[in-house]
Amino acid sequence: MIGSSQRRPFAMTGLSLLEMLVVLVLASLLATLLVQGLGFFLSSSDTARRYASRASEAHQRQHWFASSVRSMVPYLDPQRAFAGDAASFSGITLEPLGSEPGLPKQVRWSIEPDRESLRYAESGGPQARAAAWTVLRAPGEALRFQYADRAGDWHAKWPVAEVAREWIPGQVRLVGEDGRTFLSAHLALHPVPVANFLEPL
Repeated sequence: MIGSSQRRPFAMTGLSLLEMLVVLVLASLLATLLVQGLGFFLSSSDTARRYASRASEAHQRQHWFASSVRSMVPYLDPQRAFAGDAASFSGITLEPLGSEPGLPKQVRWSIEPDRESLRYAESGGPQARAAAWTVLRAPGEALRFQYADRAGDWHAKWPVAEVAREWIPGQVRLVGEDGRTFLSAHLALHPVPVANFLEPL
């Protein structure tokens, strides 16, 4: 018979209270870090999505402006000739935004009276409806158009008396009050009217 002094001590199984507390603290720290990381990821994802949306909108506006302007054709007829000032310009384009491309269409880009919004409009034909919409809003900016001749000099209006025999500018841009460029487009056609666009005088 084994005496009481020789009995084996009671074997402890499971976790003690202190160990349980340590595990709970570590688990709560990991959960907190996980929630914070998830929140940061979602916030970063939302910010990236907003920037991508803005970039896509800016690219779309630039594409609209460039495609319409680069396809403008030179006419000698004053009713169809390209003409512009700081607030607006108009002319005949082969790539209207609201009509079938390839057919000449009278279009007008203009800065609205608030001087902070850009508007596009095209005339309607006998069987077509006129199209118009606001393309750009730039709160706090005083927008204006500028026109470059073949030498690269910028002017506040077109045509320019000092520039002989240039019926359309080489480039058109929309700038803000501080000179920052919002939209820009090169005109693809040669600035001298081709035979198809010569009007009887």
